[in-house]
Amino acid sequence: MIESLPQYEPERLHNSPLALVVAQVQFPAILSVQTDEALLARFQEKVRDRYPFLFLGQQFGFSIGPSGVEQQHQAASRVYQFADAEREWMATLTTGSISLEARNYTDYEDFSERLLRILASVREVYRIEFRQRLGLRYINEIRYPGAQGAEDWAPLINPQLLGPLADTGVSPLITFGYQEVGLQLGDGGLTLRHGHFAQGTTVASPPGTVPQEQGPFYLLDLDAYDEDGRDLDDHTLDELLKSYNHTMFQLLRWGVRDELFGYLKGDE
Repeated sequence: MIESLPQYEPERLHNSPLALVVAQVQFPAILSVQTDEALLARFQEKVRDRYPFLFLGQQFGFSIGPSGVEQQHQAASRVYQFADAEREWMATLTTGSISLEARNYTDYEDFSERLLRILASVREVYRIEFRQRLGLRYINEIRYPGAQGAEDWAPLINPQLLGPLADTGVSPLITFGYQEVGLQLGDGGLTLRHGHFAQGTTVASPPGTVPQEQGPFYLLDLDAYDEDGRDLDDHTLDELLKSYNHTMFQLLRWGVRDELFGYLKGDE
């Protein structure tokens, strides 16, 4: 929670702008993830009821520049992805991390229950007791009827975020505007990435699935993290993730004006 901002309690948004939610726990590298097929099969059995499809692949990232959002390959490493049939939910296991991503996020309680269950399976199979880093990321791609150019966000987004996009003399000329800000939290840190994009998406769609929306959007990418090494304890993790969830909703609500928030809620 950021005490200096207005306090808002998380609400479910009918027109949710979330394109992707990702939680990741990093731990000291475990080579048996790639070398012991029996352990991998045991882990698969523990998660197969919800994530029955196994995919082998590589991790992807994205870069943001003047030409927009571009997908790029990260360093090659074997990645095991356990997904549902629609690939809306996916658990990804590597030698040094376990993550859960959701493209059909409904609420924090559902996401947290799924994540803690996967972490319990990792702890049991690979005897992981220590985490090096915990991260929770909400990627909001806000699309609003009629908002096409940079100048259209002025009545919708907090002017303290918009910067030059709020200047009517400059905004009609802007084709791309992006900023990255680092915040210090009482329980870690948070990177805020935001800006106007004329097209594309920051989230790559899994192969064989329906592509993400491609129209103009305002990005509000909230990435909270804790890099203090600690025991992998369910209660501590859950409390920290709840705190991050609350903080990121607080920033979302602060970042959008009432008209846009009403649309996201689904108000008539």
